[in-house]
Order: sequence, then structure tokens, then C-alpha cells
Amino acid sequence: MKLHSAREMSKLAEGNYEKFKQSVLESEEFEALITGIKEAANDGQKTFLFNICQTSDPRIMDVFESELTEAGYKVKGGLFNINAMQITW
Repeated sequence: MKLHSAREMSKLAEGNYEKFKQSVLESEEFEALITGIKEAANDGQKTFLFNICQTSDPRIMDVFESELTEAGYKVKGGLFNINAMQITW
């Protein structure tokens, strides 16, 4: 078995992370996040608390936070629940 270089593994990881990120942005969880924000805004709120399943990949929250921040939202991760985030607009 051949040990691949760190550069090769880094390139492989980056490509696969982009595939992961795309699948997250096309997921039902992301749709639920968008729907929750819209419903909260329609109810006159400027904050939404979003939770994902505890068995989900924790990187999902990183993707969500990145997308939300890029769109101008403020995001706080849950201190006591790593599967929750508070979104403010």
C-alpha cells in the first residue's frame, strides 16, 4: 500500500467537502431552515432558533453558519446544545 502525499490528500478532501457542502444545501434540513426563518419573520420575529437531529454530521451546522453569515445573518451556536443555532436578522 502506498502512502499518498499530504498535498494529494488535501486536494481529495477539498473536492469531497465541496460535494458534501452541495448535498447539505440541497437537503431537507436546509429547506427547513429557510422555511423556519420565513415563518419567524412572518410572525414579526427577528430571531429563529434552529435545531438539527443529534445524529446528523456536525459539519452540517458549519455549512449552514457559513451560508447564513454570507447572506448577512448573525449566527450564534448553542452553548449547551451543539445541534442548535440562533439566527438573527
